[in-house]
Amino acid sequence: MTTAEKRKILFDGLSPILQPLEYKSFKTGGNPCFIYFKNDIAIKIGFNFFDMGDITFSSFGITHYEVEDYILDLDYFQDFFKEKKRHHLPTVYDWSTKGPFGFNATTLEEIEKGIELIKNYINEDGKIFLDNYLSLPNILKRMDELESEGILWQDRKNGGILAGTLDANFRALIISKLCNDTNYESKKAMVDLKLEKPNYANWKPYYEKLKTVLPSIQPKYNLDS
Repeated sequence: MTTAEKRKILFDGLSPILQPLEYKSFKTGGNPCFIYFKNDIAIKIGFNFFDMGDITFSSFGITHYEVEDYILDLDYFQDFFKEKKRHHLPTVYDWSTKGPFGFNATTLEEIEKGIELIKNYINEDGKIFLDNYLSLPNILKRMDELESEGILWQDRKNGGILAGTLDANFRALIISKLCNDTNYESKKAMVDLKLEKPNYANWKPYYEKLKTVLPSIQPKYNLDS
C-alpha cells in the first residue's frame, strides 16, 4: 500500500468528524494535517507517514493570534507563518496527554484501528484540552500552577502548557499582560534573569524588542473570566 493510499484512507476516515467542526484538510506536501482557523484561533492536528509503515499523529496545538501576532512581529520565525494558512505557531500544546500517538499501518485493518485511536483522542483527551485552553485565563491559571510546582511553563515531560522553547517565556509575558495578571512583574523579573544567561544571547535582541512592546499591551481578560 502506498503512502498516498494510506493518506487517502486516513483523511477519508477523519473528515466526517473534523469537517463538520470546520477543520480544513491539507493532504499533500510535508506535514499533512487538519487545521481549524476562525476568529484568530487556529487548532492543528498533524500526521507523519513513515516508509517502515507506521503512521504517527500529533496531539492538539492551539494558536491564539492575540498572542502570536506579537511573536510574529519579532521577526524571529519564518515569514510563511505570517500567511496564516497552513502554518501556525502554536501558543499552547497538549503535552499532558500520553500516547500512543502512532500505530502500525501496513494493512487496511491496522489503519482503520488507527483512525479509531485518533477519533478517541479527538473526542476525549483532545476535547478536554481544547475546552480548557481556548481560554487565555485558563492558560494563565495553568502557568501559575506549574510555577508553584517549580515546573517550566513549556516542560513537555511534566505537564507543561506553553509551546516553544525560550520563546515560551515571551508568550508567558504576553498572556500575563492580556489577562491583567497581578503577578506580571514577578514573571517578567524571572524572564529577565533567564535572558541574562550567556547561552541565550541569540534570543536577547528579540526579547529587547518585545520589552518595548509589552507596556503597550492592554488587558482584555481577568483571571476569573
